[in-house]
Amino acid sequence: MDPKVVEQFICLSLNPDSGRYAVLGNYLTYGITGAMLMDLALNEKIKIKDRYILEGDDRSRPGISSYDRMLEKITDSNRTRTIKKWVQKSGRRSSWYRKELQKHLVEKGILRQESKRFIGIPYKLHYPAKPGYRKTLIKRYKEIILYGKEPEEHEIMVLGLIYACKMHKLLSGIGPERRKIRKKLVELIKDNAFAKDISKTIIEMQAAITASIAATAAVSAAASSASH
Repeated sequence: MDPKVVEQFICLSLNPDSGRYAVLGNYLTYGITGAMLMDLALNEKIKIKDRYILEGDDRSRPGISSYDRMLEKITDSNRTRTIKKWVQKSGRRSSWYRKELQKHLVEKGILRQESKRFIGIPYKLHYPAKPGYRKTLIKRYKEIILYGKEPEEHEIMVLGLIYACKMHKLLSGIGPERRKIRKKLVELIKDNAFAKDISKTIIEMQAAITASIAATAAVSAAASSASH
């Protein structure tokens, strides 16, 4: 199994200078789990019916620990859940999934890892391993968003994540181009510009991630208000 969506989501999300994530909080939490579900759908390990996630046509194991665990949770569940429920449920283990995915991408040579210590506490930083890979990704997605280049199926999924996780800020610096990218991206998603190519699965995945982020933000805001 080739985790194209996760690979590109993580490489775009990482700050190439600091080795830390530029996408934070719920955007990273649900972005990671949403990207994994998209990869499973792309590889026919799961399928969507009326917003519910079902076992897919390909019953073989992905062969990647994080995907194996997520797929096992879905197939062993005694309840059929909606995409939104699985995005939220998987989000509780997002940190574990992220660490396992980072290990896999380091082994594949997609990421480079550096071990550091701060006051004796170990931590790891991650960088895209291939020189210029992240810049190439940014250029490609700008071409799709701004100049109407035809996207591949996994790129349509990544576009949904860029929209849901407000990652347009990572595609350009502050200024007119960033505003133009945001405006065009909103138009593409809202108007289903790729409807002839995009599957219902992708549209519903993107909507579920956006809804999960919004719901969590609303709960956090209510808790904050109640504490004052």
